[in-house]
Amino acid sequence: MLLSSAQGRAVVAVSTAEQLGTITAVTLAPSPPHISAVRLKTRGRHGHVMAWSNVHSFGKDALTVRSVEALKPENELGSDEEAHRSHDPLGKPVLVETGECVGTIEDLDFDETDGRIRALFTAEGEIPGDRLIGVGSYAVIVQRPE
Repeated sequence: MLLSSAQGRAVVAVSTAEQLGTITAVTLAPSPPHISAVRLKTRGRHGHVMAWSNVHSFGKDALTVRSVEALKPENELGSDEEAHRSHDPLGKPVLVETGECVGTIEDLDFDETDGRIRALFTAEGEIPGDRLIGVGSYAVIVQRPE
């Protein structure tokens, strides 16, 4: 599934059937490359995040989650936490490990059952997800193709 297709989708708690918010973004973690957290637009001043491990299922109409208690206010996260917005890849330059820029992240493809990253998309082309090395506040780092 493309992240651009998932953005704006409702997030609903299974236990209460309450809509908690809508998907705005995700954060990534390497080794293996996967979605570490989902960022939500919620009521109030600040958004919330939840770990991917709280995802119950990802359907065509909504993302269902196991527990409302798993939501954390985004402004309470430390920059070292995987769910922090600095690990959101969209709009960041993509650097190969040798320092060469190969584009800017425009979208990504992920497996909605386990959060595994299949591909990263730039205007210059597709980068296989298994090449992801790291995501930081400045850039996304990938392995050079062999």
